[in-house]
Amino acid sequence: MDRSQHTYTALDELRQIQAEARESISLDHLRRCFERVQAIRRAYAEDFETQLLIADVQDEIIDRARGRRVQPASVLIDDTSLADESARRHPEADPSSDAAEIPPDVPQVDAKTWQRATYIGLFFALLLFATFIYLVQAARKLNFPPAPNTPQTAAQQSSTGAKAAVENASNPSAPPTTPVLRLYTDLVPGTVTIDDAEPQDLKDGELVLDNLQPGQHSIKVVGRNGNAAFTFDVAEKSAPRIVSIPSASNAMAVLVSAEEGKAHLVTNADNSEVALDGKPAGQVGPDGLTLDSLGNSDHDLQVTQGKDRQRFVLTYTAAPALTVYVKSDPNAGTLVVSAEQDAVDVYIDDALYRRKTDHGQVRIPLKVGDYTIRIHKAGFIDPPPKSVTVKKAEETPVDFRLDPVPQIATLQIKGALQGTMVYIDKDLAAVIGADGNANISTVKPGDHSIELRREQALPKRFQRAFRTGDVVLLSGPDVTLDKAITENKPPPPVNPAPENAASENYSMEMEGSQVRKGGGFVAYHVPRVAGHYSFAAQGHIGGFLKHSKLQWYAGYQDSQNYILFAVDGKHATIHEIHDGKSIEVARMPFNAESNEWVQVDLAVRPDSIAARLKTPATGWNDLGSVASPGRDFTQDKVGFYIPGSDEIAVSNFRFSNR
Repeated sequence: MDRSQHTYTALDELRQIQAEARESISLDHLRRCFERVQAIRRAYAEDFETQLLIADVQDEIIDRARGRRVQPASVLIDDTSLADESARRHPEADPSSDAAEIPPDVPQVDAKTWQRATYIGLFFALLLFATFIYLVQAARKLNFPPAPNTPQTAAQQSSTGAKAAVENASNPSAPPTTPVLRLYTDLVPGTVTIDDAEPQDLKDGELVLDNLQPGQHSIKVVGRNGNAAFTFDVAEKSAPRIVSIPSASNAMAVLVSAEEGKAHLVTNADNSEVALDGKPAGQVGPDGLTLDSLGNSDHDLQVTQGKDRQRFVLTYTAAPALTVYVKSDPNAGTLVVSAEQDAVDVYIDDALYRRKTDHGQVRIPLKVGDYTIRIHKAGFIDPPPKSVTVKKAEETPVDFRLDPVPQIATLQIKGALQGTMVYIDKDLAAVIGADGNANISTVKPGDHSIELRREQALPKRFQRAFRTGDVVLLSGPDVTLDKAITENKPPPPVNPAPENAASENYSMEMEGSQVRKGGGFVAYHVPRVAGHYSFAAQGHIGGFLKHSKLQWYAGYQDSQNYILFAVDGKHATIHEIHDGKSIEVARMPFNAESNEWVQVDLAVRPDSIAARLKTPATGWNDLGSVASPGRDFTQDKVGFYIPGSDEIAVSNFRFSNR
């Protein structure tokens, strides 16, 4: 049999149960109907249509059973008992009692004997009635125990009930004034805890407390798939007041405090929309939502949050009441956000969550799905957002690390000529653009050396002290560099290095900028000792890295044997040319804009050559090294390879063996 046939049979049975419940006058029969509904609920847990009808039938059974309890007990007596009692009271109605057929030897019963038998029957009937009332009260105590902090004896309850019955009989129109709490949930099986007492089993997903004592009370409901907790305050002759937003996990909790046709609704579903009898009633804010003009009839209540819509029946009661609905949400999970800091704001899909982290974390119940989570706290750097997937009935952790805002200072340059290079402690920090300004906000506190350089101009040096948060400004005459005439002279002849050269200190510096024209291998003077070469270079004609590469070499023996370094705008490479054949030794990504200067540090040792690069916007990057045991690279040439008619600008070419 396919699924549709199963569903059809279940729906038919539910409708049959609904019809029987409407005609039933027996609590036992209604209880059996309720148990049949629960069996169908468990058998068809994943069938949406069946679950909808189950909810309607279950509400109708519970409402009818609640109404039956307040009717006279005689209505609940079984039909068979009524027939037997009628037979005892009216024996003449029985066809088998025809006096004509009584044998003559049977003694006749006089009127007094019949009267005595009637009294005895009435006595036993009253005894049975009292026994029935006692059993009903005992069952009531088992199903709905009183709150632990308000214990009352059975005698007091009976006295109170008798007094109320007398008052109602004398004044039928006076409405009850004792506050009532009604709780309905599908967290079955489950337990309920009242005022931190021992948990008790929740019978049939319902709890009714009709003798609430003044003061503040708390209730916690725990089921297999979720839980909820809330706090309320009770005052005499007033509806219980909701103290705060209920907390819930994998469940929606809706609290309605109603009195005299008005109600106040509070829920844990943030920014949810409420509809009453199919008409919009408003959005639930942090302080809840007020519902007016409820009258004295039942209402259809819908609470919608995003794609989640829950429907409830708000039943009218004359007494001031707090009605609580706890609807489980098995299609949900929990997000655990950890930030290692307290009071951190958490954003879910750019929406601020109502609670901050406590003890470094916050737990957030969410529907199953994908979310983007980010956090923020003043005085810390915002970490990148993270994407998470919340899974059904699972906890999903997401960890963030908050780093304090660094303690730095800023150097500002204003009014300098384009192309001016700014060095801080001999490291290239910025190159002035067309606007003549630069803002360097990564300066550590302390004393620093600042140097301004530009092609065909004399450099300027400053010593400045920086404190955390300070802005040091250089402008006007400070950034005006005097012109200088530089000649592109060939390098001086190389003198043979003395035998004790390794023990001497060598340093060489060519201040300012020089333009080197194409012509192949352009060599620089080298002292033939181990040390570091440093310089900054920029394409001078045609735009940097658009029409040519920036190339320099070391370990040059001849045009067939040398080490070539190159930057093409996207990558930096090392090639070893041996006997005219090129072998790529290293390659790494290295992005450089067309107008950027590239600073190079070249370490030359007898058996190896290593290089590292940077731009004003990046830190140092190790390009790699070339090793050649048995070969002395310090005796070879260092310079630039400039093919054709290309030109490059070279600034502050230095060498030091210290």
